[in-house]
Amino acid sequence: MDEIDIRIRVATIEDRELILSFISQKANFDRYPQPLEITIDKLRQTLFAQPPLAQVLLAQINNVAVGFALFSYAYSSFLAQPTLWVGDLYVQPLMRGKGIGTALLQRLAQIAEEANCGRLEWTVADRNTRAIAFYKKHGAQVLDVRLCRIERSVISQLAGKRSDKRFTASQK
Repeated sequence: MDEIDIRIRVATIEDRELILSFISQKANFDRYPQPLEITIDKLRQTLFAQPPLAQVLLAQINNVAVGFALFSYAYSSFLAQPTLWVGDLYVQPLMRGKGIGTALLQRLAQIAEEANCGRLEWTVADRNTRAIAFYKKHGAQVLDVRLCRIERSVISQLAGKRSDKRFTASQK
């Protein structure tokens, strides 16, 4: 197989439409059941704020973006270290199998190492057997855990609930 020149770069504010396109492509691939709430303005407010809530890497071949990874930092209390959380990793279907996903994963590992992260973590759908095989090939452990999610409307309900019990902090 001929080698291709893959360039990984950090997305800039000028890449908002491209990022929006990649997120839409990934949502379609993942069969995301709800309409996306993402907008160019929301991307500006979240990805390009100071500090940004997340960052994006773009994978390019011949200056054309063909994949992306979106990541942020979390904290592992068990390790007392940061964790690099990968929210999205996506390569366009016709570009898969060419080393682009590997290049993105390697760059994410470099960033995790530079930030002294104890882990690099993400989720993958059970039905995405090709991705699971890819991740395992690169040393990932696929854990049997369940993702828990509380949607925005339920957050509001939960935040508004009051308990009959009163909790007070005491210092001795």
